[in-house]
Amino acid sequence: MADNLTPAPVVSRGRALAVLVLVILLSEAGTFEITMVYPALPDMAREFQTLNIAWVASIVTLAGATVMPLVGKAADKWGKKRVILLLGLVFFAGSVICALAPSFAVLLVGRALQGCLVGIVSLSYSLVRDIMPRDFVPIALGTVVTGIGMAALAGPFLAGWLIDDHGPQGVFWFLALYAVVLLPLYAFVIPESPVRVGRPVDYVGTLLLGPGIGVLLLGITQGGAWGWSAGSTLTCLVLGIAMLIGFGAWERVCSHPLISLDVLLGRRFGPTVLAVACVSYMMNAHALISPTMLRTPAGIPGLSYGAGLSATELAIWTCPLGIVAMFTGPLGGHLATRIGARNVLLAGAGCYLLVMFLGSQLFTLQWQIGLLALVGGWANGFLHSSNANLLQDSLPASQSAVGNSIGGMTALLAAGIATALTGAVMSDHVLMVDSATSSVVYADSALTHAYGYAALVGAVGVVVALLMKHGRAPARGGLVEPVPEQPSARSARLPADEPAG
Repeated sequence: MADNLTPAPVVSRGRALAVLVLVILLSEAGTFEITMVYPALPDMAREFQTLNIAWVASIVTLAGATVMPLVGKAADKWGKKRVILLLGLVFFAGSVICALAPSFAVLLVGRALQGCLVGIVSLSYSLVRDIMPRDFVPIALGTVVTGIGMAALAGPFLAGWLIDDHGPQGVFWFLALYAVVLLPLYAFVIPESPVRVGRPVDYVGTLLLGPGIGVLLLGITQGGAWGWSAGSTLTCLVLGIAMLIGFGAWERVCSHPLISLDVLLGRRFGPTVLAVACVSYMMNAHALISPTMLRTPAGIPGLSYGAGLSATELAIWTCPLGIVAMFTGPLGGHLATRIGARNVLLAGAGCYLLVMFLGSQLFTLQWQIGLLALVGGWANGFLHSSNANLLQDSLPASQSAVGNSIGGMTALLAAGIATALTGAVMSDHVLMVDSATSSVVYADSALTHAYGYAALVGAVGVVVALLMKHGRAPARGGLVEPVPEQPSARSARLPADEPAG
């Protein structure tokens, strides 16, 4: 099968908006399965009588990271729309299993199936690149971020209503119904990507990269619970790193690598992934610190923070972040076509550095938290839109889906590292432990140190972005591959064994 690497856009401008809306809505499922399920964790812990409820969250990330490389390669080989629809069906099955789960083990099976949809946003970026008019792609990529903003905004409120009235099963039935409604529309309205790569699948590379990231993430996310010096933690960390090193060595000698090392370690893709990972560290650290700062009861002696908010009140106070991100995502895509996606990333990083500073002031008043959320919304929208455009302009069409999948895996790894290290920093500054509830109360220094370390990591991302040359020019909606020279009419008619001279 010949490779088809230079497709023409298949969506007209008149149809582009409807297509984009459906892409966004289905992409939101990947965010809903996190923002709607997390509030239900305490209820599920009581229902299944388990102390290991954190696995309901962890297994989604682990499953998603493990299958991402294979999903990306399958999308390049058989079509991105087909693979997205298949993942949607797996997500639907997982949602039904979770809703009907008679035991905690069955619940985890359902969540693992749901986790296969984690990479849908990365695949959506690649699909948008393939089917949209080229000059519309940068703005469309930024608009896909709107889905993340809408789900982050609506998810907690919707989850609260479902959990209160129907229990945690209500959340999973909603997710199943969401898939049932959207998948047929997606199949009917969204065109398939014309990009095909008819090369053999690098199964060895896939088995080293995906599971390698998964094992490494397992060690990072569970290190705090198992103990960082425990044999299980060290085994996961060493094995994960060894598998990733093995992946790099195999790709150098493989005749049909999962992704070209010239692309993976090149001057475009490599620095982009590193810079974005460092900046997103700040985003994930803030996501962990902020609820602690706001949900801790007010008036505890020795603390300068604490607002005592309920989960619903927390959603209300912080909703400006999701609202602003809905608008700054498309704006970031537009700005990328004018000033370059790298500058949009730098603007997002600057906003996140401001968030780190403001957060370290231990705000507790509503207007202060609103200000923090507003700045975070600008940071969030600019980060995601710049990342999408930088990735597309660093990847040839032949490796778009798998490259985006690797970018998504790196984001999951960065999130795991940020959560683990931020939690470790905070655990070194415990003020007291409530004997009645076993809940931990952190000292002021726990939050200020955590924000400070996150800012340092973010500053590294800023330095990388300042040094990299990629993304300085206006975004083009995808890296343009050179067209191979066509043989002359005479040489084309010559027999294979006849010299052209």
